[in-house]
Amino acid sequence: MRATIRHTIPGHTTDDVNKAMRELEIDDAGMYRELMVIKELGQPDAVRESVLPGIHVRRLIRIQLQESMHQVEQNEPTQIVLRWTRPTKRNHYRTRSCTYSQVS
Repeated sequence: MRATIRHTIPGHTTDDVNKAMRELEIDDAGMYRELMVIKELGQPDAVRESVLPGIHVRRLIRIQLQESMHQVEQNEPTQIVLRWTRPTKRNHYRTRSCTYSQVS
């Protein structure tokens, strides 16, 4: 599954996020490893790792898709990748990706 979220019109964003969330396979009772990587021109990569329960991952993904990510991909049930790959001068040429991998 792969979906692109349109952030230009608020109604489209909500519709796209709702559709993507319906298609994602997230085990609410499972545990997931989160790996967030933020790349900014001329700066060292910022990396954050944590372990979260599936119910929190579901909520985090919804928020990230609405606010800071424009692409979600799930090729296997145990891994979800979110991306923002549109570096612009306005966002300091920043890109970010967040990978959720099920650990239990």
